[in-house]
Parts: sequence; C-alpha cells; structure tokens
Amino acid sequence: DKCGIILFDNGSFNYEGDAKQILGGGRKLFERDHLSIFSSRQQLTTPKVHAAIKAMCQNPSSVIFLTRITMRFDLVQSVCLLPKRAMNFCMECGSFYDASSCPCSGPDNPIVFSVTSLPIEPSSFGGIGTSVMETTCYASEYFDEGGLKVQITALVKGNHRIKGAENVVVRIHSECLTGDVFYSKKCDCGEQKHKFMQLMEMEKIGVLVYIKGHEGRGAGLYNKIKAYEILDTESSKNHIDALSDVGCQSDIREYNAAARFLKYTLEIKSLRLFSDDLKKFEAVKKLFGSNVSRQSMPTVLGEYNEKYLQEKVSLCGHDGLLE
Repeated sequence: DKCGIILFDNGSFNYEGDAKQILGGGRKLFERDHLSIFSSRQQLTTPKVHAAIKAMCQNPSSVIFLTRITMRFDLVQSVCLLPKRAMNFCMECGSFYDASSCPCSGPDNPIVFSVTSLPIEPSSFGGIGTSVMETTCYASEYFDEGGLKVQITALVKGNHRIKGAENVVVRIHSECLTGDVFYSKKCDCGEQKHKFMQLMEMEKIGVLVYIKGHEGRGAGLYNKIKAYEILDTESSKNHIDALSDVGCQSDIREYNAAARFLKYTLEIKSLRLFSDDLKKFEAVKKLFGSNVSRQSMPTVLGEYNEKYLQEKVSLCGHDGLLE
C-alpha cells in the first residue's frame, strides 16, 4: 500500500475551504486509511519532524507533503503538494524532491553544459560607459524539473576565477518574455534583471542564472497572457485566481538545478543571492548552508504593476520587494 502524510506548518496560510480541497485530493489519492495529517502548535526541529513521521508510518514508500512557512505556501496554490507522481523525502535536510537524489546529497547525473565566451556591451542593458564586458555563456539542454521542461542558461563574469570564489554576486532569474524582452510594466522582471546586470558590471565576478521554461511562474506564455486577459476585465481577482481560472497553479517553479549549477558546475564557495523570493533562497541554502546570504532588490511601485507587486508580497511571501 502507498501511504501519504501531509504536514501543515502553523504559519502557512491555511484557509478552511482550501484545506478541505487538499485533504479531499489526498484521500482520493491514498484512500482514507492511508492518509495521515500532522499538525503541531510548536516550532519543530527537523529531527522532531523525522520522529513524528516515523511514528505515523513505517512504510518506506510513504509520500511526504510539506507546507513550510519559509516557502509561504498558500493552499490555493498548493495542489502541488498532491502530485500524480510519488515524491521522495530526504531524511538529511527534511525536504521533498522528485529527482533521483536530493540536491543536498551532491551531484548525481550532472547536467551537461555547452560553454562559449560572450562579450556584452553594457549600454545594451542600461549600463554606463562604452566598454565591452567579457562574459562566458553556459547553456544546458532542456530537462525535467518540477513537472516543467526547463533549460539552465547563465552569464558568468570572471569565469577563469569562478572556481572556489567567495562572496560572488548571483541572481537566479526566471524567464519572462514580456518583461525581459518587451519591457512590460505589468511586472518587475525586466527591471530586476537590468539592475542586477548593472551591478554585475561593477563586480570582478558575477553570475546571472536564467531559467527558460519558467514563463508565467511555470504556466507558460499562452496561459500567462490568458490570465492577464482575465485581470483586464475582472479587477477584483488576483493573479493567483486568474491563473487558476485558466487551469494553472500559481507557481510550480523549482530551483534545485540552478543551485546545483552554482555548486557543482561553477564550484562557487560562497555567494550573495540577489532575490526577494524566499523559495530561491531556500533552494540555494540547501547546498551552501551558511555560505549564502540574501540581498533584496526593492522595486518602486508603478501605475501598471502596483497590484501585482503587492500580491507577490502578501500572497507569495516575497521579502524586501517593495521600497
């Protein structure tokens, strides 16, 4: 028999109706006798969580679903806690994963990259001066991560001294055609990317990791534009509602492969991650521990993005986004 366990973090946004939907899905997937729910009114350390899981189920094929306050899971979007495929639980770092091994255990079937030098003109992304910035471009083939077909690409400045480098400035950036290419004012993606590349120009070593396949928080460009269309006519809805209306979860992106690229391909020793997304920080922290710090990238609210940016903070847990 397959068993499932759902652990609700006390700090997660657990709305009753949504919780019932999650539990209903769990019972359908595992049947009532094979689904356990664990809640605690105190903060538990990872060993205590492990002990609780062992007490509930000795079945090695049991599936663990976690809602964690650091990831700010909103149960409206946490259908991902009940995937069609079984998830694995890492007893070392206390997280779930869908690959052959948890990222905390080291490289396994490493991603292969093609690499070339790629000189870039700073003025092309809002930089100052006319000099050329020498970078190295990495590109992987497409692979599966979190139910998405993704591709890791990266611009690395100072590639010849990246191995073992400390305090490297890094940004993990999800693909956004409308923001990155068309300079859309409905989001802050293009602005964030340009800000970081200006910073990277001033540093001796820097890395911009760009993940293709993350368009629309994993919904894809077509569904993202459909969600925009809904918001154009139904202003009372938020972006999570709109994505749900087009049949998508609000965020199914994962960042384990990006973290592994930084750790095992570039072999960076320590880094500063420029991001307001705590989920990205958690993925990198699994591999780098205390050797990673996070620096927010505040954005000024504008006429077209104010509602969306406020939702990113209140519904998705982005920290340090708004000035």
